[in-house]
This record gives sequence, C-alpha cells and structure tokens, in this order.
Amino acid sequence: MTMKIEIRTHCKVCNKKLKDRQRTFCSEKCRNSTHYQRYKKKISEWQRERRQKKLKEEGKELVQCLICGRWYVQLGTHVVQVHRMLAREYRECFKLEVKKGTVPAWFRKLKGDQALENKTYKNLKAGKKFWFKKGDLKAGKYKRSPITLERLKELHKFNKKYILKNKNL
Repeated sequence: MTMKIEIRTHCKVCNKKLKDRQRTFCSEKCRNSTHYQRYKKKISEWQRERRQKKLKEEGKELVQCLICGRWYVQLGTHVVQVHRMLAREYRECFKLEVKKGTVPAWFRKLKGDQALENKTYKNLKAGKKFWFKKGDLKAGKYKRSPITLERLKELHKFNKKYILKNKNL
C-alpha cells in the first residue's frame, strides 16, 4: 500500500502561500482551526461530561432539561441557546414557577453571596425608580403558574392562621 503525500502551494484554510517546509497549513492556528471544526461536537460532549462528573464528585446537584433530558447548572441559558425558546416560555410550558429561576439551590446561594460581596445588590436599589408600578399599562400581563398559585394559597392560609392566633393574645 502506498501513501499519497499531498504537496500544496497554498494553505488549506486561509489560502496564503506556503513556505518550503510546510505541507498543508500556513500556521498552527490554521491547523488547529480545522482540527477543532472536525472534532467540535466530540470536544463539547467531553467537556460537558467532565464538568458534570466534577460537580457530582463535589456533591452538587444539577437541573434536568425536560426537553432533551440533559443535566445543567443554568437551565435557562441552555433552553435559550439550544431549544430557541425563552426561559419564561419553558417554565410556563412545563408548569414551573415563572418567577423562580431554574438553577440548583447551591448555585443560587453562590450568586447571592457574590452579589453581597461585590455590592451589586445596590444596583437594584438604584433602579427602583424605573420599576413598574401596580396598574401601569406598560407592564406586561402574565398568568401565574399553578405552582406559584398553590404557594400563594398556602402562604395566605398561614398568614390567616398567624393573624388569628396573635389577635387572641
């Protein structure tokens, strides 16, 4: 069996003229770009599996996508990028709480601690003048999810019991 050696005069990627000692690519950047394109899917799968394995070893839970069944830390980001649907639409479609993000508890706590440490929570106070007021026509009309309605009913029952209990004192 004979091997065919391809001798080119121009780079396979960018079409620059090759020097004497180069066979296919003008630089390592061009060579790596073709390698990456060829193995891009395998590389991303390998990276995802590696990240998930590391998180599981640390005892951190992930959130499962109800469309494709894969596990993620930030499900909303995945839904927008891969399934081309807004995170809110996803939560409404699967009857999840609309106002609550689809991230694990440990990640929510981590981001909350970072906001306190960086003092980025102050941005919320600074933007209060731009918040929607009750009855504002510019505010969108959203239906509450069944889970949210159930949580509010339970909260209302608890508040009624608490008020009645404290009135008797």
